[in-house]
Amino acid sequence: MNRVRKILIPVNFSDDSANGLQYAASLAEETQAELVVLHVTQKEEARSFLNFLAVMEGWPMINTPTAIPVDRLVREKALDLYRFIEKVIRNPGRVKIRRKVALGHEEEKILGVAHEENIDLVVLGIQKQSFFPNLVARAKFLKMISRLPCPVVLKPAFGKAWPNLT
Repeated sequence: MNRVRKILIPVNFSDDSANGLQYAASLAEETQAELVVLHVTQKEEARSFLNFLAVMEGWPMINTPTAIPVDRLVREKALDLYRFIEKVIRNPGRVKIRRKVALGHEEEKILGVAHEENIDLVVLGIQKQSFFPNLVARAKFLKMISRLPCPVVLKPAFGKAWPNLT
């Protein structure tokens, strides 16, 4: 059996991804693997972030489309990722953690990082959804998993049953 050297864990700062991150970190410590924590953001978040800042600082809202510079958005998300990891993994111990922030479509970025980094295992913290969104998401999810170059571990939230995918 091949040794697991790199584990990829995509996070979106939710409780489900925190749960997945905790599991991936314990797995990385057990196997002495490097943990690659990925957060994917989109350009649309730049506009909503700038509007949030405007409201907080009392600026008048302008209906013209404005955008925060992409480099600032990526820096802010990198800081958010650092804080998220620090909050979720209190004592990283012997785990080597590398943080990555990518801009673009989530599925494509996860696949790209998995290929570029020669990832050996992907850990996904999954959420329990209601029936209809689950049907829609299931097809996209299975398509993405089938395109990954390595095995995938699906980690449900603690204390929750596995989602019924049938």
